Amino acid sequence: MPKKPFAEFKAQLQAQRQQLLDEVREKIAASGEGLGFTNQSKLTDDDAAADAAANMDVALVIRESQELQSIEAALERIADGSYGICSDCEGEIARPRLKAYPRATRCLACQEKYERLHDQARRTAQ
Repeated sequence: MPKKPFAEFKAQLQAQRQQLLDEVREKIAASGEGLGFTNQSKLTDDDAAADAAANMDVALVIRESQELQSIEAALERIADGSYGICSDCEGEIARPRLKAYPRATRCLACQEKYERLHDQARRTAQ
């Protein structure tokens, strides 16, 4: 893949990273003292509801942290020249896939295979 498209993906990833960081900062500022049970218990006298709300806050922080990590990893792949290469088959990740999901680490075929295997494993574990 020519290097020129990487500039487009790098800019897109940097914009996504900035947007996510801005959203996290807004949530922290809006929460006053911070995320979690202490803050939620002020909103309700129901400890179970406050605990559930705190768990959702924690889940959201974890998800956003994982998103930031995948953005940072994609930016590192651009820097080290491995961006656009499938982590499974080492083939090229199609440009339309990168355009739709610039954090992609697998080509479409390998991603579909990965999802099928993990879906089967999840169903087997249940």
